[in-house]
Amino acid sequence: MTDSPQGAETPREKKGEPDLVSFADMPARLEERGLKRISAQRIRQLAETDPDWPVPMDKAAKVGRVRLFDWNDLEPYFANRKSRQGQRTDRMRGPGEEGD
Repeated sequence: MTDSPQGAETPREKKGEPDLVSFADMPARLEERGLKRISAQRIRQLAETDPDWPVPMDKAAKVGRVRLFDWNDLEPYFANRKSRQGQRTDRMRGPGEEGD
């Protein structure tokens, strides 16, 4: 990983500094932290559609065509996110709506 001397802080461990990750980096980071691995495509979908996503897409840092997010903001989101595997949100009905 790095050539830092034993016991020295790595960039991820420095407090108060952003730890920038792209969508492509996030699945591996989730796995490193012991969280459920999610594909980069699904993470992008969550970023675009989930109102609880912590960093609006237009506020993310952008380098070329890559968006970068601070992992320090995202980790609590993933740690507290409730998985709804198999739930079809496109078929959910609002209160008071009747079935077919």
